[in-house]
Amino acid sequence: MARIKVLSIVGPGRSGTTVLAGILGAVDGVVDVGELRWLWQRGLLERRTCGCGLPVGECPLWSAVVAEVAAGRTGTVAALAGEIASAQALLTSRRRRLRVVRSAATGADWRPLEPIRTVTGQLVRAVAEVTGARVIVDSSKRAQDAAVLAGLPDVDLYVLHMVRDPRAVVFSWGRRDKTIRVDGGSRPMGTRGLLSSVSRWMENGLGAAALRRHVPADRWMFVRYEEFAAQPRVTVSRILTFLGEDAAAPFVDDDSVVLDVNHTVAGNPNRFRVGPVTIRLDDEWSRRMPRHRQLLVQGLTWPLRRTLPGGTSRPA
Repeated sequence: MARIKVLSIVGPGRSGTTVLAGILGAVDGVVDVGELRWLWQRGLLERRTCGCGLPVGECPLWSAVVAEVAAGRTGTVAALAGEIASAQALLTSRRRRLRVVRSAATGADWRPLEPIRTVTGQLVRAVAEVTGARVIVDSSKRAQDAAVLAGLPDVDLYVLHMVRDPRAVVFSWGRRDKTIRVDGGSRPMGTRGLLSSVSRWMENGLGAAALRRHVPADRWMFVRYEEFAAQPRVTVSRILTFLGEDAAAPFVDDDSVVLDVNHTVAGNPNRFRVGPVTIRLDDEWSRRMPRHRQLLVQGLTWPLRRTLPGGTSRPA
């Protein structure tokens, strides 16, 4: 079977990854599947909404993909989803995070990982077969999930590490004006406090650093949200070159792009945006976040920020 090209977007939540993935998914031959790790729990068990507007379990694309994965297995799709969601709990363990990244990326034998490896491999192949895409974009964000993809023998993994100023991330997680669609309705998205948001930002960065040791240099790209927001067309063009793709994204000018209906299984509510979309820097935090909170976030994240490209002299 032909090898499958996968772009795994790694980075903290609220860093522009959903919008960027959506733009890439509008490129001919590229499919944006959203946060693929949530297919089983949120998509099938919780009946959340696909980017196309239907519950994931009723979406024709995902129904075909899941049928491929479930072929030859006994039991219901719900039972399969429950088994996989339970097995995925290993990937969320903070205590085991670095071992998961190392073992998964290198293909090392570790029994708890085997169910995840098997299903992820089947899932990626099914997505490629059903969509016919040359590139699958997975914005699951965690290094652990990218590491599983890195260890699959028939996958050519590319990693895009996207980082946003931690002050902006903390501010965004504290907002209460976002909703998610669930089973035909909606409910508010969860929020996080300052320390929880900082902890997640740091954990994600440390996981990315561990993953980078196992990914070839020419398969790793670092992008700052602030750079993407300032020059979206240029940034997307660089990413497509990084992937070895000649196609162009449907930009109408340097800052505006036309997005199609997608089949993302999970992600920020921005994944439901369709039609002309203008990319602008969201810097509301710089005007509304109290100075003492900004300084606290800067101090707590300094050890990791100084290791990123550009160091602490630029927003991180």
